[in-house]
Amino acid sequence: RFLPGDLLGIVVAEYLRADAAAVPISANDAVERRMEARGVSFLKTKIGSPYVVAALDELRRDGRYSRIVGWEANGGFLTGSDISLRASTLNALPTRDATLPILANLFAAAEQGFSLSALWNRLPARFGRAGLLDNFPVAASQTILAQLIPPGDVIEVGFGEAGQVVDRSRDMPLAASATEKWQQSKETLARFFTAALGFNDIVRINVLDGVRIYFHNGDVAHVRPSGNAPQLRIYANSSSQARADRIVELGLREPDGILRQLERSFT
Repeated sequence: RFLPGDLLGIVVAEYLRADAAAVPISANDAVERRMEARGVSFLKTKIGSPYVVAALDELRRDGRYSRIVGWEANGGFLTGSDISLRASTLNALPTRDATLPILANLFAAAEQGFSLSALWNRLPARFGRAGLLDNFPVAASQTILAQLIPPGDVIEVGFGEAGQVVDRSRDMPLAASATEKWQQSKETLARFFTAALGFNDIVRINVLDGVRIYFHNGDVAHVRPSGNAPQLRIYANSSSQARADRIVELGLREPDGILRQLERSFT
């Protein structure tokens, strides 16, 4: 059985009794769900370890947290503070550690008297997939984002009843002009992520790094240009592996997948 690195990190964070965590926005949304359920202060970052390190620094400067951690989807784990264990102290290591996740999972299973499979079965049942179109012009990717992301500093919005749009970062409704722009963005995205393809109402959009779309049924689709190559990527989360696979397939299908439709419409 294979456990992806973003889910592996959940077990490590819980084993270390973390009270604050930072993880890239592309990680499986099981991370956000589990951290919120555990009352762990949680920061979503842009994709890349430098952004995670910066978020760890932010959490440390806050002064309220004593067990600060972060990790990436590949499983690399970072600690932003010294963390007391039973026999000694795990010193802060703000660079990706490949050994700690393995040891923490083994120790967590042994101390609770579980097999690794039984331990992992307690994680949220969320599944992910990612894929990309190669040789996709960077300029085309940027043009697509410009058409989908309203101007301003709002990072994540939620869509309520009667057309209300809430800035989730500040927990407050948007002004009428901003609300109109975000509703237009939602309507534009709904033209590509359609009911005919199995998508339903869009309930949240995050534009921290690309465009991450949350649907009412729990599906997630995230469109993002690569940061270091001419590629356009799509990430998916769902309650079944088959559906996560299907979302990525719909995004990458040639010649008429969602990413190609975005390219033809906006470039």
